Amino acid sequence: MKLNKIFLGCAAAMALASCVSEDVSKLAGQDTGRLEVGVETQMPLKTRAEVYTVTNFPVTIYQEDGTTKVESYDAVSAMPEKILLPTGNYVLEAHTPGVMETIMTAPYYKGTETSTIIKDATTQSTITCKQANTAVTVNYDQDFLDLFTSWTITFDDGTDNALSFTNEDGTTPATLYWDLGEGVDKLTVNFRGTNRDGTITANMTLTKSQATETYDGQSVNFAGGDAIVVNFTPTEATTGYVTVGITASIFGLDAEEVPVTVEVVDNGTFQPGTDEPGTGSGDDPQPGGDDNAIVLTLPAPVTLSADESATADPSSGDVAMTATKGLKSVQVKVLSSSDEMMEQLAAVADEYPGVDLVNGCEVVGNQNLVAFLGSLGKEITVPAQGDTEYTFPVGQFYLFLGILPGTHNFVMTVTDMEGTQKSGTVQVTITE
Repeated sequence: MKLNKIFLGCAAAMALASCVSEDVSKLAGQDTGRLEVGVETQMPLKTRAEVYTVTNFPVTIYQEDGTTKVESYDAVSAMPEKILLPTGNYVLEAHTPGVMETIMTAPYYKGTETSTIIKDATTQSTITCKQANTAVTVNYDQDFLDLFTSWTITFDDGTDNALSFTNEDGTTPATLYWDLGEGVDKLTVNFRGTNRDGTITANMTLTKSQATETYDGQSVNFAGGDAIVVNFTPTEATTGYVTVGITASIFGLDAEEVPVTVEVVDNGTFQPGTDEPGTGSGDDPQPGGDDNAIVLTLPAPVTLSADESATADPSSGDVAMTATKGLKSVQVKVLSSSDEMMEQLAAVADEYPGVDLVNGCEVVGNQNLVAFLGSLGKEITVPAQGDTEYTFPVGQFYLFLGILPGTHNFVMTVTDMEGTQKSGTVQVTITE
């Protein structure tokens, strides 16, 4: 499919549901009015301005107290176009079909709206449903997958409500959606894995205070609509042995990727050829790379209006890199606050194999990336393995990003021929 056709399908328009007839007889002698109800879902991040009309969410109408049921419908599509009600105040509720469970594989949306029925008038109300659970994603880089043979990662909220990922979930585990309840201001991430040096353990603490605001304003507690992304990569410990590095980002209403300052606890000296730290013997570990072998120069965050995205100076997004040992890999991954943008990026991979900017696009030698940007009238060159210098032009994507407002983060991971790795993020914000 062509990209211009993809973009034409992005716009969402809200529509009111209609169906069935009214039962007027039971309201004889009462002052009445009519209610028209629409239901839409709203993405967690405020730059995701689009909302989506839904027809399969059940709807319940309560009296003003919010608990006394007046009417209920199995789905929006089963509701009358106009609902006849006695005059007064009402609470309207809609949600994803079914009950929100503690851990789910899909987001659960829920919303309420108050409405006042006036005699002989028609009132229109829209229930906006927001994500009620917290999305948790874990990512493993290729070096992690090459070095660790098994692992268990546990997220602990301080109660019995725990979330876990293991190697049995695969190398790209699906996002899980977690109902954290009320009052959770801190999460602990525990890692236990096995590599060539033995058993490696580490932990970190995530606090909501380091994230952006949520749906309902700044809060110290995790809440529905938050998204937590935790990345795992091997690192060389001070002992010379390979352990694990943990970084995290928390997304909230402002749609910015917020790196979280974390404390990784080193649980002892890991000796090679053992299952526990501090004992045993074995072969000497492989030496780590030179941190100074790669220099990654990142531009300042870029903010453009949608109109400016077509004419802005592309050099403002240049990422310069040098690798004295030669480039082996340049991976680019985009994390966008716009679900629509992520869908468009996924569609690019369908048309241009290997240009997977959602899960990670290898730039070295990737002629399909050249072809994709060429289809937008943009030019890009790609390096070959062993090149010692390269500039990745994030600015050549401005036109593409300008289609949908949001904050778009280009996560760059550069690896040299000896396995040394450096990462950085370029942030491009498109305003309406």
